[in-house]
Amino acid sequence: MDYYTLVRFAHIVGFILLGGGLLAVFVSELRAYRTRDVRIFAEAARYTAVFYDALTLPGAVILALSGFLLIFEMGLGFFDEPWLVGMWGLFLFEFFEGNIVTRIQYRRTLRESVKALEQGRLTEEARGEARTLLGRITHFLDIPLFLVIVYCGAIRPAASNHVVIAIIVALVAALILTITVPRFARRETGPEQV
Repeated sequence: MDYYTLVRFAHIVGFILLGGGLLAVFVSELRAYRTRDVRIFAEAARYTAVFYDALTLPGAVILALSGFLLIFEMGLGFFDEPWLVGMWGLFLFEFFEGNIVTRIQYRRTLRESVKALEQGRLTEEARGEARTLLGRITHFLDIPLFLVIVYCGAIRPAASNHVVIAIIVALVAALILTITVPRFARRETGPEQV
């Protein structure tokens, strides 16, 4: 196996880990939104932390290193192609947002879930303390922006306006998710939603 193939393989593995981690975090957070059982809420918060640290973060690191090496191996400049600027620009945004805002948010949720577990009940106040508005927005922004990064790498749009349109669509999708998912997930279906 030559160097280029090995680096491309690492890049694909990074995408799989990052995408899988983001989806796992999404599902565990959805479980936390749906439940009124404090044990399930605390378990979901713990799984969110595990998925983020075990899948998302390592995937992002592998992706960053392999992507950097691919740019040099392919002889591309960082600003030569709109798709490439879209990929690394969004990746850097997501990387810093994920390691600042998202990390603070899921650690906060973990702390609040432990407090709620010690009290033996999950109140709306505890649920509100666990999730800030900024944390919810960035949580629901992760998957749409990840899909734009995949779009840029797979389709390789040659025009900047295609990348911009994809980003706008992702922002609209994130806004819709931020508004609708918590509302629909928390609809009452019984005394202990799971």
